[in-house]
Amino acid sequence: MDKHVITKIEVQRRNREKANVYVDGEFAFSCDLELIYTFNIFKGKIVDIEYLKSVAAENNYMRCKNSALKVLEKTYKTEKQMEDKLLEKQYDEETVAKVMDFLKKYGFIDDNKFVELYIKEKINFQGRNKIKYSLMKKGIEENLLNEKLNSIDNCFEEKTALNIAQKKYDAISKNENSTKIIYKKLGDYLTRKGYDYSIVKDVLRKILNKCDDFNRKDERIHLSENDIDKLYNIAQKRYQIAIKSEEDRNKIYRKIGTYLLRRGYLWEDIKKVLGKIMEDFSI
Repeated sequence: MDKHVITKIEVQRRNREKANVYVDGEFAFSCDLELIYTFNIFKGKIVDIEYLKSVAAENNYMRCKNSALKVLEKTYKTEKQMEDKLLEKQYDEETVAKVMDFLKKYGFIDDNKFVELYIKEKINFQGRNKIKYSLMKKGIEENLLNEKLNSIDNCFEEKTALNIAQKKYDAISKNENSTKIIYKKLGDYLTRKGYDYSIVKDVLRKILNKCDDFNRKDERIHLSENDIDKLYNIAQKRYQIAIKSEEDRNKIYRKIGTYLLRRGYLWEDIKKVLGKIMEDFSI
């Protein structure tokens, strides 16, 4: 057996529980301080270096494996996420590779299962483009992603997008009456959600066509003069409330308009009343 001399033992700066061991003036290995005490390792001691290296390697492996299992107790990880996590903890590449083999062998890490679970969770409120981008950032290979994403039912994805778009449309239309602006805001929203252009286009057509049909029906039911007077009185009372906390005419205009829209009045009738209110009263 080759004999060597320990020439230096140095506690690591970033991890005070570990030490770097130098043999014959050169770095040999790092290990827990506990290992230093257990094997009575000290400067000047003559040692069998190969034995010590094997002990240190096993020690690092056990620590690295336990660290990985603690991470998995909190949240499931992809192979890439776990590997990066262990390297961040400053375990050497050889030890990390050995731990990754253990995790995959016993099913603690499984990218195929991870992708399936992730898609199942996210598909109810995200399009496949966003799902794919998110998984690629987590280190999933594109071939596996394409295989899993291609199995998504297109009709289900479009139905989900339609439900999401309807809720968003209801929110946007409370404060916006321009079809062009609603179209853009709704389209941008669905795109950010990760839906393909073809789905976005079809969903917008369905949502806005239904909106146009509704508006065309409403256009036949404009308020009578008596009803306009009633609407004026409602708007006037709302105006008196608004000026108590707001001085900006534009903001007052928008606040009253939004309030009346929520009450179910047509925008064309609201504009007439608002114009008269803003003329009749000064701030």
